[in-house]
Amino acid sequence: MISLVQNRTLKIIKTIALMCLGALTLVIFFESFKIEPEEQAICHTQGLECVTPSIDLEESKVDTNAIIQLAAQKKNDEIKDDFFRALAGKKLWGIDISKYQRNINWSLMVRRNKPDFVFVKVSEGTTILDPLYKTHKRNLEKHNILHGGYHFMSFTSSGRSQAYRFIKHAGLKKGNMVPVLDVEYTSRHLPNKRKVISEIRNFCTVIEQYYGVKPIIYTHPHLYARYLKGNFDNYPLWLCDYKNTPRYKWDIWQHTASARLYGYQGRVDKNVMKSDKNTLSKLVMF
Repeated sequence: MISLVQNRTLKIIKTIALMCLGALTLVIFFESFKIEPEEQAICHTQGLECVTPSIDLEESKVDTNAIIQLAAQKKNDEIKDDFFRALAGKKLWGIDISKYQRNINWSLMVRRNKPDFVFVKVSEGTTILDPLYKTHKRNLEKHNILHGGYHFMSFTSSGRSQAYRFIKHAGLKKGNMVPVLDVEYTSRHLPNKRKVISEIRNFCTVIEQYYGVKPIIYTHPHLYARYLKGNFDNYPLWLCDYKNTPRYKWDIWQHTASARLYGYQGRVDKNVMKSDKNTLSKLVMF
């Protein structure tokens, strides 16, 4: 009885061993036919020379943000070129207004004598905001008139703090005129030249850092000659002279304070602006 059981056990073990050996043989057989891929090669068109990179090639990635930015910049350049082309060579004129120019009939003004550009007072020093600025700005946007804002400089507070206040309330953006700094004599004499230059420079630095453009400086020829000439020569210049054509190189010239226009009962300041492409690129933000 015991021998029969042992014989049966041996047969089972032998059968299992043969099955394992067969399976191992099949694995070895198929492994012998396995083909390992060679290193990926890059072929250059000229001469079809193929080279094998020393490192594995990574899957190329598409920089979507870069593509979007490039497309946006291209579109912006096209808009800018079209805009400048439409204005270049024309006799451009405009006005500057503040809270004193109330009750403007913009619809009539646009229909009869639409200005090419308008500057609106935003602020003065660090304590005064023009109460009509936002109303004027809304009307200018509604009637699609090129416009910008100006700040009246005070020397009783820092130029930096005045610039920050202007930025906060101006709401200027691309497509608007470059910000303006209005520097004039007041009832009191201006402080010493060093302080005048320093505070103007401080104001301009903040504006340049925020908007990426040099502000336009508005002033009178006498004040320009006495305080600014030689210090701000690379800034756009807006000169006020009601008697003669300014002898200094100007970009905008305010030639009268007594202009009459359809749409407004009073008198307004009237200006002319040079319209070559180089000047326009300094005066409009893009």
